[in-house]
Amino acid sequence: MQAARVIGNTHATVRHPSLDGWRLLCIQPLDIHNSPDGFPLLAIDNLGAGRGDHVFFTSDGKAVRELVGRDDCPIRFAIQGIIDG
Repeated sequence: MQAARVIGNTHATVRHPSLDGWRLLCIQPLDIHNSPDGFPLLAIDNLGAGRGDHVFFTSDGKAVRELVGRDDCPIRFAIQGIIDG
C-alpha cells in the first residue's frame, strides 16, 4: 500500500463492463514527505474519496479483481482507505 492524493475524477462514455458502477479517480502517489512520487494513476474507489483527499491504495491486481468480482477487470489500483488529517 502507498499514500496518494486524489487530484480528480474521470468520466468515460465507454467503459469496460467490469467497471460499471465504479468511480474512477486520478490519484498522485506520494513519497514519505508528501511530495509527488511518479506519474498519476487511475484507481477505482468505493469509499467516496474526493479531490484533495489523502488516501492509501493498493496495486495488487488480484485484490482489485476480487473487489470488483470479475477476473477480466483491467484496473490495477484501488483506494483502500482515506487518511484523516
